[in-house]
Amino acid sequence: MNRISRWLACGGALLALAAAAPAAFAEASGRTALGGAYVSGGIGAGEIAALDAQRDKYSLWVITAAKVSGAYLADVRVRVTDAKKAVVLDHTMAGPWLLVDLPLGRYEVEASYNGQSLTRRTTIHAGDRHQIVFHFDVPADVLPKEGAKK
Repeated sequence: MNRISRWLACGGALLALAAAAPAAFAEASGRTALGGAYVSGGIGAGEIAALDAQRDKYSLWVITAAKVSGAYLADVRVRVTDAKKAVVLDHTMAGPWLLVDLPLGRYEVEASYNGQSLTRRTTIHAGDRHQIVFHFDVPADVLPKEGAKK
């Protein structure tokens, strides 16, 4: 079996497993130090759809991916601090998506993965919804383009 066939077989098996056992998703949830809810996950199409349906309940959306391939990344540590440098959330993501309900204010969001640390700042105003995408410089397997030579 060549590499593409193995990848497709594995991907199909994962989708079948996700459809058959939605309770097996790696979603993680809890509360920030300020009392707001958070949830992370995004392993599989079903979990991404479930998180996407909840997006409007959260003021900050964090997505993590590989810079070159765009492949989603899990196990990224995210640390959110407020304007006074107090830690609001310190969480290792259970998938490539993290949704956080933050109150109004200024925040610094730091994401760390594979020895790299990236930082973004955001200000939450009334009714705001902010998305931050962190792209890490890491290798990731991707399928070759159609028609490419082996």
